[in-house]
Amino acid sequence: MALGASAMPKSSELDHLKPFPSWALPSTVLSSVVAAELAAGARTDRARRALNDAVLAPFDRRDRILAPSVAAWRHTGTVLARTDASPVAASRQNAVLLATQAREHGWVVITRDRDLDASLPMIRGLQVAAPYPE
Repeated sequence: MALGASAMPKSSELDHLKPFPSWALPSTVLSSVVAAELAAGARTDRARRALNDAVLAPFDRRDRILAPSVAAWRHTGTVLARTDASPVAASRQNAVLLATQAREHGWVVITRDRDLDASLPMIRGLQVAAPYPE
């Protein structure tokens, strides 16, 4: 499983996320793309601490944060060029990059992100599932 940033709860729901890493880490990876999106969204010291304690640190300690390959970056560019995405929003680029990385590794993407919809036909074999926690 690979988590998309939209699968993460709002700051008001962070307490519900605390048990998630304990059971999910053995079978879940966090893309560095998602880690960057989550960090960008943590606007307060409390939110940054909560994000680090509940999500980033547990994944990092277990070496479960992975960066996209060069091939994933190249395929992302091809998909974006073919979907006439001009100018490309960072969120859309990140969604396609995460999807390409996930397909490359055989991961299921856990996300609520709608930025993927237009690109899904070009990322054959990608599996997407509803997020946890909902």
